Amino acid sequence: MAVDHTTATESAVRTVHAGEPLDVPEGPLARWFRDRVRAYGDLPATRHRDEDGAFVETTFSEFYAEAAAVAGGFLETMEPGDRLGVRAETRYEWSLVDLASILAGLVLVPVYPSFSASQARYVLEDAAVRTLVTERDPPLEVAGAVEWVVDVEDLPHVEDVDPDDLPGFDVSDDDLATIIYTSGTTGFPKGCELTHRNFLAQLAAVASFIESKPGDTATCFLPLSHVYQRISNYADWNQGVSTVFMAVPSLLEDLGETQPNGFVTVPRVYRRMYDGVRKQVAEAEGARGRIARWALDVAREYGRAVDGGGTPSARLRARHRLADRLVYGQLRERLGLSDVSFAITGAASIDPELLHFLWGIGVPVLEGYGATETTAGGTLNRPGEMRAGTVGKPVPGIEVALADDGEVLLRGPQVMRGYWNRPEATAEAIDDEGWYHTGDVGEFDGEYLRIVDRKKRLQVLDTGKNVYPGPIETALRRSPYVAEAMVVGEGRKYVTALVQPNFDLLVSFAEEHGLPYDADELERDHDGTVVAVPTDLLDHEEVRDLVQAEVDAANEDLAEYERVKRIAVIERALSVDEEELTPTLKKRRGTISEHFDDRIEALYV
Repeated sequence: MAVDHTTATESAVRTVHAGEPLDVPEGPLARWFRDRVRAYGDLPATRHRDEDGAFVETTFSEFYAEAAAVAGGFLETMEPGDRLGVRAETRYEWSLVDLASILAGLVLVPVYPSFSASQARYVLEDAAVRTLVTERDPPLEVAGAVEWVVDVEDLPHVEDVDPDDLPGFDVSDDDLATIIYTSGTTGFPKGCELTHRNFLAQLAAVASFIESKPGDTATCFLPLSHVYQRISNYADWNQGVSTVFMAVPSLLEDLGETQPNGFVTVPRVYRRMYDGVRKQVAEAEGARGRIARWALDVAREYGRAVDGGGTPSARLRARHRLADRLVYGQLRERLGLSDVSFAITGAASIDPELLHFLWGIGVPVLEGYGATETTAGGTLNRPGEMRAGTVGKPVPGIEVALADDGEVLLRGPQVMRGYWNRPEATAEAIDDEGWYHTGDVGEFDGEYLRIVDRKKRLQVLDTGKNVYPGPIETALRRSPYVAEAMVVGEGRKYVTALVQPNFDLLVSFAEEHGLPYDADELERDHDGTVVAVPTDLLDHEEVRDLVQAEVDAANEDLAEYERVKRIAVIERALSVDEEELTPTLKKRRGTISEHFDDRIEALYV
């Protein structure tokens, strides 16, 4: 149970919401993992597909021994404390390098593969990285920033290394474990200094309320360059759980084959699942279609009933049991979630309707909130106490407060040491009392934290009204036909928006209604998702009316001054390649505004 108390600060008396007390275990991380090996040595630590496409297991003992050999290889050219870079997609070898870095006493510096050459070089030079591990030949601009470049599939090995003799056991818990550069929406990224103690604190916090069984499995397909997936892997290993490396293009296939017990991802993945289910149900005919549509209605109703710890009525429980036998069990199995005991969503807000659906079909998704600066976690909804629209209560060890302007402040052993080479930025982010200023505006709903938007996103209309884009964009994205939206209003008379449709559904709509378009101009990504459509499809009056109706529906839940008066529907998906999205898929609003400047200005003519 979170507790409230007040503390006197220089500016005011703040109400502080605190998580349970946290006993941070002794480290360093090398010792922590060795203890896991002693406890779970013969259990699988990882599973990944081999060259033949079959899942193969690596036990904790095997993983430890291989990482020790790689650590010995790195130490032939590096010294403890040196920075080791890794520029690769999520894969088994990424985590192998990670553990090897821990055992060698090195400081790991992830470099997003999607970073441009100049961004990657900036990170490598800023962190003084000596060796870069990469899965493809880097541009000369990148390779020239380091002393050695190593192929991720040809890592250095020294055989017969005794892991206990490696220098990773000699580092202090307050020494750096990693420098993670945040993919900021403006300017060059800042390097977050995370210590061994930061990770140990977060591991203890997670273990206090998510209990897994040794031998369970959990997913790994998000970018390991981000702390979210990395701490998830550590949390798995902390309890003897096997991390299953999956590929995004084959995610449903991998989920279906492995049926993991833990599922950690972002709202976009849950949304794709939901949209796919709704599309199939809408197309189902006869009695089967009627039953499926009834079951989805029951799921959403049940999810609303359990929201906030509520108890469904006896009649609803009976309908839910029947729907589970007829529909939900098969649906969970098809989604690869039949054995999931916990699921987490983070990195962006998730629509309450989507959560209600997931809870209703038996997938216990917990929404959380945090940042790289807090080693991922700051708050999290608890099993059985989920409240949609909030990011939960403080995790153990973390205190949460609101500044006078509503900015969310976090404090605790999970908070970073500072920004690498950026003392002024560190002083701006962490005050003298140890509070990390997140830059997010929030509010409390009882003990539950609700995130409103980024503080810097506040837009002021020329009427003087303050508008936060986040809630408006969330309302728009509730429509299955809206994949993304960006609100515009700063200094303007009214709010407008760029709308990126769900192109797959739009194509289906056009085909169902016999609307002609040039199918040869459709563009798809690696998993077959439509990412661009010809403009003649968007020009159909039926399509314009469809999207406008969805916007009108979203407007009903907004204040008059927040309502979107005009929209511009764009014909392609916003992308990382165009630098419109960060590697963690946050919108770069300035870049998007530049790319669609003519569309935006036309909305105010």
